[in-house]
Amino acid sequence: QLEGKLEEFSRELKTAKERHIAQDAASKNTIHHLHKELALRTEQANKKCEEARQEKEAMVMKYVRGEKESLDLRKEKEVLERKLREANKEIEKNSARIKILTQEKGRLHQLHEAKENETSRQNREIEKLKEEVNSYAIKVKWAHNKLKTELDTHKETKDKLRDTTAKLNQAKEEAEQIRRNCQEMIKTYQESEEIKSNELDAKLRVTKVELEKQMQEKSNHLEVNGKVHQAKMKELDDLKRTFTEGMDELRTLRTKVKCLEAERLRTEEELSKYKELINRQKTEIQNLLEKVKVIEEQEQQHQRDQQEIQSLKDEVSSLNSVICDLQRDIEGSRTRESELLGFTEKLTSKNAQIQSENNSLQAQLDKLLCTEGELQIQLDQLHQSNTELEQRLAAEQAQRKQEMQELQTELQQQLQTVASLNTRVEELNDDLATQKRKHAVNLKDLTKQLQQARKKVEQIENGNYEKDVSSMGSRSSSSGSLNTRNNEDRSPENTGTTPAVDNFPEVDKVVLIERIVRLQKAHARKNEKIEFMEDHIKQLVEEIRKKTKIIQSYILREEAGTLSSEASDYNKAHLSRRGGIMASLYTSHQADSGLTLELSLEINKKLQAVLEDTLLKNITLKENLQTLGTEIERLIKQKGDAERRM
Repeated sequence: QLEGKLEEFSRELKTAKERHIAQDAASKNTIHHLHKELALRTEQANKKCEEARQEKEAMVMKYVRGEKESLDLRKEKEVLERKLREANKEIEKNSARIKILTQEKGRLHQLHEAKENETSRQNREIEKLKEEVNSYAIKVKWAHNKLKTELDTHKETKDKLRDTTAKLNQAKEEAEQIRRNCQEMIKTYQESEEIKSNELDAKLRVTKVELEKQMQEKSNHLEVNGKVHQAKMKELDDLKRTFTEGMDELRTLRTKVKCLEAERLRTEEELSKYKELINRQKTEIQNLLEKVKVIEEQEQQHQRDQQEIQSLKDEVSSLNSVICDLQRDIEGSRTRESELLGFTEKLTSKNAQIQSENNSLQAQLDKLLCTEGELQIQLDQLHQSNTELEQRLAAEQAQRKQEMQELQTELQQQLQTVASLNTRVEELNDDLATQKRKHAVNLKDLTKQLQQARKKVEQIENGNYEKDVSSMGSRSSSSGSLNTRNNEDRSPENTGTTPAVDNFPEVDKVVLIERIVRLQKAHARKNEKIEFMEDHIKQLVEEIRKKTKIIQSYILREEAGTLSSEASDYNKAHLSRRGGIMASLYTSHQADSGLTLELSLEINKKLQAVLEDTLLKNITLKENLQTLGTEIERLIKQKGDAERRM
């Protein structure tokens, strides 16, 4: 039990040391951070004062700029008012002009409607003419293609005409012969002429059809291209000439045939009709071209009118936009003027507020300067005391190191002694158990011997002593396992006489009872000592739990943070990330806006009180540890004496 209690005491001592180390590190860190925070607070107060001064100067400059802007805005307002008056005049002019333009627009609109009606009518006519022109163009294309083919055929006809002219010349030469031989050959000639006349009639019909087609094609072609028509007319004239020549030749050939003359006259009449038709078509084409020109001019005029109307509309819209912009500028200038007036009022009120705040800040600054001087004096005193304490701490640290080494050696020795004592206690417990068993056996033997002695006494009284001597000797030999102290206490008169034999059991019983009483008393004393030790150890453990002074004084000599664990560093980083007052303590800057100078001073006072309390507790803990060591030594000595007595 003592070993378990000592182990528990050592574990509690270790935990107390660790807790004391952590508290010491935390207190040193908080003191260091509070010193830094105090310096930062003073710097921040100075910065705030400078910022207030700069803000005051900036507000004054801003007020001056605002006044300048107000003057500029007044000038701009006057300029805008002048522009507005000019714009109103221009608006009036433009409104008069717009009225004129609206009247003109109405007139133009009426003209435009009339023109549109006329243009729609002309467009319909143009569409009809376009359709006709397209039909004529198609016909001209067809005629052009046909003309090409006819030119090719015309060349062939020219060749044929040449051949026919040559043949006609030959016919003229032969005419005389024919005249001479007319009578002879009249029959044959009439037959041949009839055949020829039939052929010529067929040819004339074919040529008439072709001429009609050519005339139609030429008339269609002349509508599009006059030059081509003229060329075709020339060619027609040539053809006509050739035709007339052919007709003359035919007339010469068909002098005797009246039908040929009638056919020629009809062809001439038809040609004159075709010429009249061509002339009429030319005049119609010219009239249509003139109408087309007039329509194009009207369309151009209409487009110009539309452009002029669109330009007037654009001008009106631009004037309206200018008017709207001017109105918006006027409204903006008015709102800006009202805003500037409000801003000047705000500036004046803000300036007064800043002046009052500046006065209060100046008073606070004076107070802070006074407190800073006092704090500086206290800081110098603290530095001096800190240097003295550091020197004392260095000496105390060396002393405490020696004491710790001595305590460690003593603790090892005590642990060794405790281990040996534990083994000794176990051996004693085993001895006690064996002694108890021996005492129980001896008690049983004694009870048996007492019973035998009683029987023996009864036998002696009855005269049976001689018979039972041998049995008594054998039974008394079983009591030879008693301790030597029992044999020493027996009387020397127990060797042979009957009175000694009668007193032996009674003397042995008394010795045993006395010995049992002594053992019980010793056992009671040991139990009382054990209970006292348990109570005392409990008190010491409670005091060790409360007192951590020596460990804290030892850690105060070390630098802050050197003995802290990674878990504490992680907790500090986590707290610094979360923000708040603890984050301001663990970081080099203010992380919480609520941490004021008064709050930091109050925290510093509380931490100083906690530090003083922990120092006092550590001092008392050191004293209690010393008393505990002396008490453990005394108990070990008492235990050794008890073992030697046993």
